[in-house]
Amino acid sequence: MKLQIDKSKKLPLYQQIVEQIRAQITSGEIPEGYQFPSERQLAEALGVNRTTVLNAYKELKADGLMASHVGRGTIAVRACGEEPVKAVYPGEPIWDHLFSDYLKNSDGFDVNKYLEIANRKDVISFAAGIASFENPPIQAFEGIGEELLERQSSMLVSPVAGFSSFRRVMSSYMQKRSCFCQPSEIMIVSGAQQGIDLVARAFINPGDIVFIEEPSFFPAIQAFRSLGARLMAIPMEEDGMNVDVLEQLLTRYRPKLIYTMPAYHNPCGVSMSTSKRIRFLELINKYGVPVLEDDPYSELCYEGQTMTPLKSMDKSGYVIYLSTFSKTVYPGLRLGWIWANKKLIYRLSNIRQLMDLHSSCISQLIVERFIASGEMEKYLSLIRREYRDGRDIMMDALKTYAPPGLTWNHPDGGYYLWCRLPEGLPADLLATQAAQNGVAVLPGTPFYLPGQKGENYIRLNYTFPPRNRITEGIRILCEVIRKLTVSEKEDGAFSDGEISPIL
Repeated sequence: MKLQIDKSKKLPLYQQIVEQIRAQITSGEIPEGYQFPSERQLAEALGVNRTTVLNAYKELKADGLMASHVGRGTIAVRACGEEPVKAVYPGEPIWDHLFSDYLKNSDGFDVNKYLEIANRKDVISFAAGIASFENPPIQAFEGIGEELLERQSSMLVSPVAGFSSFRRVMSSYMQKRSCFCQPSEIMIVSGAQQGIDLVARAFINPGDIVFIEEPSFFPAIQAFRSLGARLMAIPMEEDGMNVDVLEQLLTRYRPKLIYTMPAYHNPCGVSMSTSKRIRFLELINKYGVPVLEDDPYSELCYEGQTMTPLKSMDKSGYVIYLSTFSKTVYPGLRLGWIWANKKLIYRLSNIRQLMDLHSSCISQLIVERFIASGEMEKYLSLIRREYRDGRDIMMDALKTYAPPGLTWNHPDGGYYLWCRLPEGLPADLLATQAAQNGVAVLPGTPFYLPGQKGENYIRLNYTFPPRNRITEGIRILCEVIRKLTVSEKEDGAFSDGEISPIL
């Protein structure tokens, strides 16, 4: 329904409403059974007095073009004197029959319900995988307004792969990490998640095999599955992917892609050892399999030297490197980068044009000058100390309050502790009960392929919560675990051998 009121006309306002609605009902533009807004709603929308709308509705009802019914409101009637019929609209579309295979293949896990809990001000959140807000990189934004005014042309549009000046800065930035690449081999993307999606679209057809670590970054699992990939899991060990299992699978299958996070893995926090990296590269060269190296955390090293990317050891070009500034600078900037053969960068750019054309110009300018000024390295030193303190506080609290059966790893960097719960305690139940007590955690289930794996694990983030609340959050969490463990034992939850009758 479209109504326009002209208060400069001599025709009364209510009459203007009457004539327009009458014409639209008569022409069929307003179908029979159409439900009109209430007098109050329409009056507010048109900016008129409610009495004006009431008088218009009265006249239309007198003309037999409107009828009011309890529970149905005021509806349109085509012919005077006839009983109004039901709306011609058949109801909500049957969406499940209309969705594409891409959407049908998407994983059903909804992380938003955990993030909604995590974002509540009264909750101590160990669930969200985002950076701390205690010491934001304000120096990255100082004076940006003046610079944008000076570089107005840069705000018009960016090349698909990113500003050339930014790609040069990124080339130098990578070279300081023993990664020698050219600007033409770098592509700026809108966060690592877009990079995963771009690479997946470039390589995967429905039915193609993709090897992933298990557990693995669940949005990557979702991205591969949405394209119809057949996922095969390679178990993780204390020093990274089990390369013996990888070799066995490579002798039997030909995957289209291998996805790995070799430094401070999400969620389990481990890093691939040097010996495994060497063996891993030998295998991918032997079998000719591309690898997507997801590396968001390697610069967040708290003990020893910062880890160099797997890509720096790659001499054949099979490794596609992906990283992000969301874990170091600011998550809301949504900026990451890919380093790969320039031919692949060109093909990825072609795909990228169909998505969002290019990354935010402002985000690119902010990070470019943050790195070029040398402030980025200073800020990294700051957050390494801050995040290490958060990790140590969390581990000390766990040592103090952890009930029997709760174990955890000791990561040398990154964002997370990976915790195994007491035997038989479901992670989903713990997450629900912990949230009711003001603590948010993320269950381990989504990090595994479908099945019963991961139900005994939770992931704890130590970078996001304020450091002065970590100990209290761990104390509450451990108290909930202790109560649930006692309750489950009393209820006989560990009687795995019992079989219930099928009714």
